[in-house]
Amino acid sequence: MSINQISSTSFTVPSNQEISISTNTNINDKQINQNEFTNSNSNSITTTPLRSIKGKNGFEYPAIWNFPPFFTLQPNTSTLLHQIEIWRKLIIKYSKYQRIFEIIIDSNELEEIFENKKIKRKLLNPSLKRILQEMSKNGEAAPDPPKQDNRYLIYWKKPDEWADLIYNWIIDNGLNSSIMTFYEITDGDLSHTTEFYELPIPILRKALENLVKRGKAQLLEGKGEIGEGVRFL
Repeated sequence: MSINQISSTSFTVPSNQEISISTNTNINDKQINQNEFTNSNSNSITTTPLRSIKGKNGFEYPAIWNFPPFFTLQPNTSTLLHQIEIWRKLIIKYSKYQRIFEIIIDSNELEEIFENKKIKRKLLNPSLKRILQEMSKNGEAAPDPPKQDNRYLIYWKKPDEWADLIYNWIIDNGLNSSIMTFYEITDGDLSHTTEFYELPIPILRKALENLVKRGKAQLLEGKGEIGEGVRFL
């Protein structure tokens, strides 16, 4: 299911008035042409077009991001699951666009994705925490450090995918059988043009641990000013 697809979905606005969206077509990133917003306390039906919007950073938000109830987690179980799925995919897409590797829930500088100032709606911290917990269950995020729920690594590429990128880069540059520090991999002169440039150490370590399990690397403990390293096999 794409983040732009809604089918007979019902959301509840903060005033406890239920609004329904019903459409049988996919909602593309450009426009929702005939979504029917139905107030359950009224027999009237109004047709309101929703459109996608570009943020200050150029990221194009799907039309659903302009729908106020989208920012309030819903009481209906099936609706909630659908809503969380859309948020999960939106967070992954946004994080990849912005190269975001972690989200700290209690931070005062949360990304603009979580607040639509035009419609005066914001995803509250408890709601964001619930969404990130679901992302963690689906392998799209991970609490870091473990056993806390405020800071999450975001896997717009999963550790095994980073592992493949790093190892292919090692082979392409003839660095197999070499020893490299973590810093050289993510911030060295050769890595500036790679996707894993400035990859956070926690994600790098998970990627390298994946290579260790596959017999392609050996982790080395750092000593003194020399940071942690890895021998590629």
